Amino acid sequence: MMRGALAVSSDLTLRRLTLSDLAAVDELNLLAVGPRIDPNVVKPESHAYFESIFAGRGFFVGVFDGPLLVAYAILQHDHAAKDDPRESLGLPPGAPVGRLAGARVAPAYRGRHLQRALIAARVAAAPPDMLLFSTAAPVNTPSWCNLLAEGFPIRDIQFFFGGYARYLMVRDGSSYDPAASIVVDPLDTERQKVLFAEGWRGYARGQLETGAPGVIFGKPALG
Repeated sequence: MMRGALAVSSDLTLRRLTLSDLAAVDELNLLAVGPRIDPNVVKPESHAYFESIFAGRGFFVGVFDGPLLVAYAILQHDHAAKDDPRESLGLPPGAPVGRLAGARVAPAYRGRHLQRALIAARVAAAPPDMLLFSTAAPVNTPSWCNLLAEGFPIRDIQFFFGGYARYLMVRDGSSYDPAASIVVDPLDTERQKVLFAEGWRGYARGQLETGAPGVIFGKPALG
């Protein structure tokens, strides 16, 4: 687990949050997402959900500028039955599995790679026997790009949180051959579902012929 405060940059520090930080989490959540949230892009989160994480469903990691909370992220290990990922991941009931859940960065601190730092911090803080996964909307390019860069390839497109399309991204340590890959439009759900069924995985960001972001697909290397 994390010990004390870890340096993020020369002026920012990172540490585990406690219940005393709950009001700051609520405030940052509203600041980061605004008064209206599109659930097709970002999962809405509530004060009650935050309380449940502090009560034992997981933990928060926060980035501070002095006393000010400027970014946070959640690792959740207790999952609601309707969103339990174990069957989708081929895991038995009760297997340790953690979801990299909601993350927020204050607008003034965006562009400083804090999302990636928070992904890495949660990976480092998770128990070694816990399988880690996350979800990201195909339309939310920054989210899935950061997860890909931190070793979470895309395994499937599923519907979570009341029926919204999300990439299922699982940290499994797989490697891929760039010479045997293709670039796919993240909005082309039908083609991606076919590739997933054939054993392909999305493992890096690419670029479509139009110049728009694409997902590089390959098959995990054997051995």
